[in-house]
Amino acid sequence: MGFHYFDTLNKHDWVGGGAYAYVYHVSPTIVVKTVRPDRSPEEELAEHPLLKDIAFYKHLNERQDRCLHIVECFLILPDHLFLSFCANKAIIYRFHERQERANDHFFGRLLRVKDYEDPALIARWIQQLTSALEYVEKLGFCHNDLNTTNCLLDESFNLKLTDFGRASTIGQFLEYTSAPWAVRLTAGPLKGSYGLCSARTEQFAVGSILYFMVYGHKPYEDINLDGLELERRFQEMKFPELNRHEIFDGLIFGCWYNVYPTMALVAYDFKRKTKDIASIAEYKTIDRTKERKTCESLIRKGILGPELALRFQPLWRKYLHAAKRWLWP
Repeated sequence: MGFHYFDTLNKHDWVGGGAYAYVYHVSPTIVVKTVRPDRSPEEELAEHPLLKDIAFYKHLNERQDRCLHIVECFLILPDHLFLSFCANKAIIYRFHERQERANDHFFGRLLRVKDYEDPALIARWIQQLTSALEYVEKLGFCHNDLNTTNCLLDESFNLKLTDFGRASTIGQFLEYTSAPWAVRLTAGPLKGSYGLCSARTEQFAVGSILYFMVYGHKPYEDINLDGLELERRFQEMKFPELNRHEIFDGLIFGCWYNVYPTMALVAYDFKRKTKDIASIAEYKTIDRTKERKTCESLIRKGILGPELALRFQPLWRKYLHAAKRWLWP
């Protein structure tokens, strides 16, 4: 499928991006997610993850019930998603501020953790994350790309799950992942692979995300293991020692050892065991109708180029435009 990328978005602040998409901040409450323009020929031929992102949000937006802990989608176009803006970015950035790294570089070797996160916030965030995954499971999906870059914080520091470009229905092969977010199977017909996506794979990633929150770094990052050794240790179920917080450590252990048969039970147990720790969340009401109108207004003003701007004009303005072209070709 051919995608359209509009360089008019470059006038706005670039606030994120990964292997397949860029995100631009276009209004105080809205970002636009679009395809990465510099794709290789191989990437052009493969199914683009943005299609899965779009398919998931179409499915999500058909439902009457909403999940507060998933990033809202206000408008879906074939090449773009208009999403709610999370002012406090992904959790990875918050935790990196508490780390000391070689050469003071974001990707430098971890030297030490200078400060640890408030357990009350960790408890709230992990409740919100598992609540989102319970909802995703109810839809019949797995997220399949759970990591510290896909957990965003809104202006009230509530965690919201984003990036469904690898999402699939439950029971599909888990791909495009690695330790510490997944573990290869050591036996059975799928030995050597990450297996089929399910509550087993989702909760494993949750365990590693919770480890990151509690210990201030990814598993084994403190001893700077290379990727192959990290994969080997995880495949052999040789995990880091858990000794910082009795409740959180127990939940990490349960996720890594596949204790829970469903994500609904993960969410229930996490909430039950952290209810006395978690800080109270405050939520700002989102007027989805108003936000959608704002998205359409931005398109009419040309944020995605003149062709789409015309398509979103009122009918009378389209006729006027056509008349002008006919009278003055």
